[in-house]
Amino acid sequence: MEIDMRKQTDHYSGMGCTLIYLAIGGEAAGFIALADTLREEAYDTIQKIRSGGVTPVLLTGDHESAARYMADRMGISEVYANCLPEEKLRKIEEYQKEGKQVCMIGDGINDAPALKKAYAGIAMGQIGSDIAVDAADIALINDKISELPHLLSLSKRMMRTIRCNLAFSMTLNFIAIILAITGVLNPVVGALVHNAGSVLVIVSSALLLK
Repeated sequence: MEIDMRKQTDHYSGMGCTLIYLAIGGEAAGFIALADTLREEAYDTIQKIRSGGVTPVLLTGDHESAARYMADRMGISEVYANCLPEEKLRKIEEYQKEGKQVCMIGDGINDAPALKKAYAGIAMGQIGSDIAVDAADIALINDKISELPHLLSLSKRMMRTIRCNLAFSMTLNFIAIILAITGVLNPVVGALVHNAGSVLVIVSSALLLK
């Protein structure tokens, strides 16, 4: 029985489980295997994030086997286990020194320093600790991690829209100023052109609502 139990514990240990051994009268009677559960949408979410040009990295305080097991199931190749809060913070600083923008996602007290240090911090609004929510820039109220790819895509499109609006408005105003100097535009037409440009910028921004 002891040999069978050892084989079973080795199996569950390889899956990253935390084992609690039970004894009766000083002899081994069994064990309880505790493991984190992976959300159903986790794998698809990670793959969508990766397809958007973002590299997912797992920073966790869990032991190596648990971290590797979960990372393999999610398709994450870069894993750092047994991380203390200061180690997570230091890892983010290393990425930032390389010129990379880091988006940190966490829900625990240990994640708060890293959430604050990252370029953008996202916390779980329901299950996350109050400290993590306060430290983050964004809180997911419904805790749906499946919204993360949409959030990243929306932020990229928003920045692209801002750049296009700035380029359009500055170009339009520059042309209008030149035409006004040369006498082609009178004050009334110039005011109409300016207001028309403002309306086009608003309409362009409103398309983000879709």
